[in-house]
Amino acid sequence: MAPDTEKKRKRASDRHEQRPSKKPALEVEPKDLPPLAAGVVEDESELAPVLVTTPGVSLPRKLALRPYLKSRNDETSSSKSNRGRNKGILSTELLLQSSEHPKMDFLGREADDDADAQLKHYVAVVDPEKRTWQFVEVRKVTLRGSVRRLKPRQEEEEEESEDERMTSIREQRTALTNAFGTKQSRKAAQSVAENAQLSSAPPGASVDAAESALLSSMPAESQPSADPSSPSKQATLQAEIQAAKPLPKANLSASHPADVYPLETLIPNGLTTLRQLPGVKEWQTAVESGAAVETSSRYVAKRVEAVVKSGNTTHLQILRYILLLLEFSRCLRSAGKGSASGSATAAPPGSKRLPPRDDLRRILSSATGSKNDPAANANPLPDPVIDSLRRKHAPQGSYLTKNDLTLLYTTICALTLHIPPQPTKDGGSSSLGGNAPNELATDPADIRDDLRLESKVVLQYFRELGCRVDKPRESEFTKWGVKGGKAEANARRIARLKVPVEFPRVSRGGGGGGRR
Repeated sequence: MAPDTEKKRKRASDRHEQRPSKKPALEVEPKDLPPLAAGVVEDESELAPVLVTTPGVSLPRKLALRPYLKSRNDETSSSKSNRGRNKGILSTELLLQSSEHPKMDFLGREADDDADAQLKHYVAVVDPEKRTWQFVEVRKVTLRGSVRRLKPRQEEEEEESEDERMTSIREQRTALTNAFGTKQSRKAAQSVAENAQLSSAPPGASVDAAESALLSSMPAESQPSADPSSPSKQATLQAEIQAAKPLPKANLSASHPADVYPLETLIPNGLTTLRQLPGVKEWQTAVESGAAVETSSRYVAKRVEAVVKSGNTTHLQILRYILLLLEFSRCLRSAGKGSASGSATAAPPGSKRLPPRDDLRRILSSATGSKNDPAANANPLPDPVIDSLRRKHAPQGSYLTKNDLTLLYTTICALTLHIPPQPTKDGGSSSLGGNAPNELATDPADIRDDLRLESKVVLQYFRELGCRVDKPRESEFTKWGVKGGKAEANARRIARLKVPVEFPRVSRGGGGGGRR
């Protein structure tokens, strides 16, 4: 029996350790607490505390509410049910308002037609030292939020900003067709657009037809002669089509790719204009001191340090001019529907208007300096540079047509071919950073982002310039910064310009210039 008794005692002791059979007594019983003296504060002031409720609204913590007071009507203040209440609350009505939130307005009112209007609301103020708590009557306010309505001026600015954004993919393809397509393809695109406007079908119904017509009208990269029996006629026709395109004039007799689009063709007055650009010395000083050069262009910011360290001043000036053209394209605004009414020099549809001359000078002068360049405003862009830029890219004077815009974009693309990838002092080899002896190459990704265009559009611009677009070779992974191996290389595209230049050939088959 002794072992059983020991087991029972052991189990009993374990049970008491896990869960005590009795609750521990409180150090101070509630009945031993001293009584608190309660009272009501007789305050007749209208500036009473406010009890705010926010149903359905998450009120910001640091939001400041502005109070407004107005007198109530006599019936409300003289009612028998309101006897004994704060006369300041009864005689005035409180309104809380705030417009500090960037997108919402908040408005708080006291209830006047529900159950809360018949209730008295109090808050208790406890004084632990005096062992008292006092009740004071408060206002009950319900705070609600509403989305702020834009003012007419703000709505106009929003609409203008929408017009400033880049057009849709379909409109970009239409622009490409108008710029580089044959006469038949341009007619087909125009008829599709007219039918879409006159048709009663929803806007999305004609998208597929328009896209298929535009895609079929895009020139192929390499197309055999439509009429083999007359190669001279085909060559003459191809030359006429190429000359009519809004592209920089190419030197087809060049023996080196760098001479296909020389700087004298891309830049008005060539090297003379480049030497007049301010800010080159500031870039060199910033890089030599170890400071980062920040610009509004992703393409320029990624290459300026390497170009400065290479010691090639001409390449650095070309970067400056590319930044100037990018800011010039960004400051353009939509010509709008009303610009064509009542004017002899009305801008055609799809045009972009220039800002006033003083605004253009200010924008371009600030663009020629980096964000950390304090001398940008002190050293403005010379007027001859601005005038030559306007004459070349805005021959109409006050606006740029679609063809003018295409020429501006293709000029920027051609200038990027003059900047070698990862330039070094000795020029570098093809695998280490420089260009191969027989080609100029560039990665269009950064300039695509700066121009805010689709990849297909930018790659088509380079093809129209005579470049071949392909993926990076395995031996060039280091030069182009390919770190993900062949998987990343398959997703990248490099534009290469070689001699002799081969432009896309346009077929004259029965499909209105379609691809075969």
